[in-house]
Amino acid sequence: MKTSTVSSLSIQNAMRLTIMQAQNELLKSQQEATTGKYYDVGAELGSRTSMSLDLSRESMRLQSLLETNAIAKQRLESAQEAMNQMATSAQSMMNGLVVVSGTTDANNLEVARKTASDAFDNFISMANMSVSGEYLFSGINTDVKPLVDSSVFMADFETAFFGEFGFNSDDPLTATITPTQMEDFITNTVEPMFAAGAVPGWGNWSTASDDVMMSRVSTTETIATSTSVNSEGMRDFALASVLSMGLLTLNLDAEVLNVVTEKAVDYTGQTISGVDAQRTQLGLSQERLEKANASLEIQQDIIETNFTSMVEVDVYEASTRVNNLLSLVEASYTLTSKIQQLSLVNYL
Repeated sequence: MKTSTVSSLSIQNAMRLTIMQAQNELLKSQQEATTGKYYDVGAELGSRTSMSLDLSRESMRLQSLLETNAIAKQRLESAQEAMNQMATSAQSMMNGLVVVSGTTDANNLEVARKTASDAFDNFISMANMSVSGEYLFSGINTDVKPLVDSSVFMADFETAFFGEFGFNSDDPLTATITPTQMEDFITNTVEPMFAAGAVPGWGNWSTASDDVMMSRVSTTETIATSTSVNSEGMRDFALASVLSMGLLTLNLDAEVLNVVTEKAVDYTGQTISGVDAQRTQLGLSQERLEKANASLEIQQDIIETNFTSMVEVDVYEASTRVNNLLSLVEASYTLTSKIQQLSLVNYL
């Protein structure tokens, strides 16, 4: 009878190989137990891998739309708040103008002029508001501040006044201006300066674009997510403010002053209507955005559910496999240690 021998080195190498294989399996099982998904989706799904990739890409695309919609939502909310303050300022100016209509009391007229000045400063501040580095009312020119300071408006108004009458607004000769002359000045000189793109005039004061920001909120729908200071309501705001600031406290005849207040009241009324119309349009955009987000979230939930059902693993089973592999690795370490201790020297 012949017996064969097995060296301790061969046994040790075999145990080393077993430990390496167990460690690799342990790494995969630990990741599956932690993430709840297959370690190697391609190996597990085979021919269905392309379907899982399509679902993953679609989910990422929907998530990208939701993230851009969040930016659009912030822009719309900020624009609404700014226009709400504009409308409030316009109403305050209207109240002040109505009070002084038909009066020549210097104190009341100064209060009305100051109210108009404050309203105009607030309007310019709101019109030049920016969110995340983008100006809200510049149309598509979001990197450019849309309006100049009020002092530029008033300087150009003074130039137009001198060009019309041949003297400055603080000259005593203002008392000689007739109602017809004043109405002609306002209608045919000042009002055209506030027409869209007028040069000199609005075209020099505004750097905004007439085209507004459009945002894709779903796979098939785009909405307007901003407005422009070039809109009629905002131009009327500036016109009413400049008239009130430039003419209310001049040395004008009562009838002439009445022409000024009537015109200013008319423009302010158009301002309120125009700004409210813009708020309504952006409100419709907000409603469509909310509906689009609701639809995108439902689509994303469906896709995530389908994707998860394809790549998810039984976490309990994966955890059990991790425990078994840990026990195997520990036993292998123990056995390898004992094998390494086998020595003829120790036997002798």
